[in-house]
Amino acid sequence: MQLLLSLALLAITANAVCTKITVRREWGQLSAADKNAYIAAVKKITARPMSNQYKDPTKMSTDDFSTTHAANAHWAHANAEFLVFHRAMLRLYEKALESAGWTGGLIYLDEGAVPTTWNKLDLFSKDYFGSVTRTQQCLTDGQFSKASGFVDLGDNGRSCVSRCGSGTMWSAKYIATNVLSTATTYEQLRGDDTANYHGTGHMVMGGNCDMGNPLWSPRDPLFYLHHTYVDKIYWKWQQLCPSYVTDYEGNLSAGKNPNPLLGNSRPVSPTLPLDSWVGLTAADVFDTKNDFLCYTYSKSAGDIDYTAAKCPKGQTANTNPWATNTTKTRRQDETRLAKRAATKLPSGSVTVAEGINGTSQVQVTCASKTSNYIIPAGCVIHKSFCSHISVKPANSEAAKKDSHCPMVIRPACDKETDYVRADNLKAPEPTSVYQYPSFLTDKQIRVRNMDHCGVRASDVNVMRLVDELNAGLRV
Repeated sequence: MQLLLSLALLAITANAVCTKITVRREWGQLSAADKNAYIAAVKKITARPMSNQYKDPTKMSTDDFSTTHAANAHWAHANAEFLVFHRAMLRLYEKALESAGWTGGLIYLDEGAVPTTWNKLDLFSKDYFGSVTRTQQCLTDGQFSKASGFVDLGDNGRSCVSRCGSGTMWSAKYIATNVLSTATTYEQLRGDDTANYHGTGHMVMGGNCDMGNPLWSPRDPLFYLHHTYVDKIYWKWQQLCPSYVTDYEGNLSAGKNPNPLLGNSRPVSPTLPLDSWVGLTAADVFDTKNDFLCYTYSKSAGDIDYTAAKCPKGQTANTNPWATNTTKTRRQDETRLAKRAATKLPSGSVTVAEGINGTSQVQVTCASKTSNYIIPAGCVIHKSFCSHISVKPANSEAAKKDSHCPMVIRPACDKETDYVRADNLKAPEPTSVYQYPSFLTDKQIRVRNMDHCGVRASDVNVMRLVDELNAGLRV
């Protein structure tokens, strides 16, 4: 009975289609007047005092968003919530900007169109977001510099934005070929967000400064242009097949904070509350045409042609959403959701034993496979997946700081992490259009508490893809 009620409510929410849809545009598509108006609204909500609540965005300040992202970073990344958590965050931020006078929608930076020339855009000039430095110093120019009067309260007395990135981001070709063309499930699209276009964008533009900080990256207003771009890719994938709109998956152990170690492994539910965002579930942010989200995206230079895999029911994938999205209404696939909610996975169990020096040895059994983990002192499990676990600081205040707790821990690396170039492949020449994106160093992975195995496996995949393009084996 509860399941039927949840699905009924889900259908009502999904079918409440908005009447005046907002088009989120690329930075280069804005006039100078619009660019300044957008920045003015950002500065206006940054000047607000913290509201310490996350339900009414008209009262929220930039600091509210930064703080809740820091507090939730350890369990809103590397799991099913990643894309929907950030989509909810972006929509609330968009509403906050609307309350400050900006009604032009969120803005994105089309990173795939400018993978090697991004820092030459007017976005990173003294007229707008400020120049990129090479050290952890405050921005020296631009409308978000301390000299301009911009104050980002941040944490621990921080009062300025720093941005010290460099390198090459994922190109539109890599994203189309390695992501949009191949992903046929939500989990494949999400890819554990360890070393893909999402992670690379943070590190290339942020370096060891604010944008590169996994907890406090929203301190840099550039965060929202980057994550709106990530959301656009999610949106583009959803437009490929009707069932993708509601596709939401991942297996985890049920449980409640602060010790979610009990219960059997089961699929995530679209009707469970999202971490932090009061009153919102994943289902509330599936369809961008529902009354809460009510937005679409502009077409930009990085939206190149590509061939996608067939849809689950055999239909041809829609790779050009701009040709159909103004007339095509997408509905929730209630049957699909009902089947997923009723799915029974093999029972899983989690047992905990005290470790040495405050560590915990955790054993997770899922689908007859047992994995062992060592949880660092001061950290506890938040969610347990069949393939990995996500942890969080045991102390809630520590969650708001640069905690040492890893965002994801895997039992062992069973993936290819050393790349050996095949004889028929070709490394990029200095003048080639296809270059390797910047890869994280071991130190950067360690400092940011990322999954080393996942990062290196992603590196191998993209290096092979680039070499195939340079060898003419892909088009």
